[in-house]
Amino acid sequence: MNEPSRSSAGWLLALLVYFALRALVLSTAFDEVAMPQYELFPMGTIPLLVGVDGGLPIVRVYDNAAGQILTGLLAIPSYALFGETYLALKLVPLLLGALALLALWACIRRLTDARAANTAALLFALAPTTLFKYSLLASGNHFETVVFTTLALWLWVRGAARGTGLFRFGLACGFALFVFLGAITPIALLLAAHVGVRGLRSAARDAGRIAAGFAVGIAPLVYLNWATGARGLEFLSTRFSPATQDSGLDFARVAERLQQFLFEHLPSAAQFPDFGPLPGAWARGLVLAAFVASYVSLVPGALRAAWGLLTALLDKGDERRSTIPLRSVVAALALAYLPLTAFAFATSTFTITPRPSPMDAESYRYFNTHFLFAIVVIALAAWRWSEFGRVQGRVLLGGFGRAVTGACFVAGSFNLALTHWNSPVQGQGGYYDGYKLRQVATQLISPRNGYSHEEIVEMVESYPPAYRPWLYQGLGRVLAVQRVMASKGGPLELWPILERFEPRRRADVARGFGTCFRYASRVNSQFDARFLSLLEERTAAGDPLAGPAVEGLATDWEIPMGRDLQRDMLEMVQLFTTLPAPLRPAYARGFGAVCGRKLRRGLPFDVELVSAAAERVPPEYAVPFFEGVGAGLEEGLRRERMPPDIAPLLGPNFDPAALERGRARRASELKR
Repeated sequence: MNEPSRSSAGWLLALLVYFALRALVLSTAFDEVAMPQYELFPMGTIPLLVGVDGGLPIVRVYDNAAGQILTGLLAIPSYALFGETYLALKLVPLLLGALALLALWACIRRLTDARAANTAALLFALAPTTLFKYSLLASGNHFETVVFTTLALWLWVRGAARGTGLFRFGLACGFALFVFLGAITPIALLLAAHVGVRGLRSAARDAGRIAAGFAVGIAPLVYLNWATGARGLEFLSTRFSPATQDSGLDFARVAERLQQFLFEHLPSAAQFPDFGPLPGAWARGLVLAAFVASYVSLVPGALRAAWGLLTALLDKGDERRSTIPLRSVVAALALAYLPLTAFAFATSTFTITPRPSPMDAESYRYFNTHFLFAIVVIALAAWRWSEFGRVQGRVLLGGFGRAVTGACFVAGSFNLALTHWNSPVQGQGGYYDGYKLRQVATQLISPRNGYSHEEIVEMVESYPPAYRPWLYQGLGRVLAVQRVMASKGGPLELWPILERFEPRRRADVARGFGTCFRYASRVNSQFDARFLSLLEERTAAGDPLAGPAVEGLATDWEIPMGRDLQRDMLEMVQLFTTLPAPLRPAYARGFGAVCGRKLRRGLPFDVELVSAAAERVPPEYAVPFFEGVGAGLEEGLRRERMPPDIAPLLGPNFDPAALERGRARRASELKR
């Protein structure tokens, strides 16, 4: 096989493996790679914010990772093509990952040969589970930084190391920092390598074009920090305030955290799951052993390269510098990343707390860039063993390199364990909403954004009518949380909140109160007795807003994921018996609205659970329950996907007249 065909086959095969594995996970186990509390706002919601004239400005959702705004903007064409679904949102990191794979392949190809490039690309396709999962998570920063760091590395290897394409290289460096401030370490290493390779005089001549590109790339980040009072810099200052004593840095603390990072967190970071009878620890051990062996083997050459660059700089000469292979410089750069990040962790306030699936990857999100450089290290070491064995006639060295990469490929196959072929909620990503409108309220009310109540209401009213109920419910929830915290266990002053809103908006705000306490009960395992007493008092007094507040108890703050549906429905059915009797009719309406929204979504598992729940609704609450079902059927923002005939699904007590009344009433409310 000739070299060009081998090259094409390698990256094509890697892309096929990359897409095939991830398609399998998305189609059979979507919930295994879903973190709605981090993805749906702001990334998934930004496409909805963009089209609203007078709504919350996108700049105001910036926290510390500007890449979240970029990911949200990149989701706009995906939503336009495939609808505003959770699956459409995940296409953004999926495609960005494919771009990173190609850039990585091209980079290693220039440094070595097609075989090593193919190895690197396949290692990326079969990445450790943490990186694998993040290629399907719209985090906005923790995977996206891998993509743009890889692009910067490729552009440097492609031309900047020889003094060409300097503006593009600077642009990539600046943009990588715009996406994620954590990219400062690899970007600093790249710039240092550039000075070493080019020499002081040449690097000084290059500086203008690199700086111009860097300024353009980082300009959005500068603007965001200017517009939001330096939020990104504030984040860094809180994370890197070293623990100090009168004598200076606490070296004991730094040493302890270094030990934790290298010997506790690093071995666990890959997060490979068990694969049938094979424990995931085996896969983690294989990858760690391959990385350590590769790392150690490259250290002598990397040290020689670093020393050669340093002495060339001191001698102000070009001859010695030109003899240093670029791959040795990249190897030195890749090797330097781990100790630098370990030291950064040791001197910071970052914590790593293992979490259960499917949130396990989130615990080790800061290791994603490490895995990128680990792939570079393994690919370069395997190439070096192969070349040295070929030149020296030592066949075993080449075989050892193949064994190391083969071990990584075997470990990567453990990602197949993420698939769930027999799951009852397969293929649901296209059914889930890709946004979380209620979360907009958190940004509207945030003191950091400084909006007055009148400005908040004006922005909410600028949204389409179908959006407003969710925005007002979100406002009610956040304002209730504030009152609960201010009460410090004393009386709850919730109803004065409602007086600040127009009468036509108060019902949805009151529903937000109920949502607040439903979510709090999930966290604290019991309802706040003060809220139940308040609802009983208001119900006894005939307050028309008591009912909507009770209805909100049926709605959780998070979006209904398939992995939680059974638990949620069981909780809601059980509430009929635990709530005081006067509150149950209103609660039945709220429960019905939740069921109506699930029917409208049309997920087969939704329909099955709603049908089972409808049969368990006490007959005396059938009328308000079906009124709620009708209201829920009107509340969806996307087209209906429910079965054509829902009557057989809703049990023997189905009341079609009540359903139509609820539907008509809610349709009228949504037009306001």
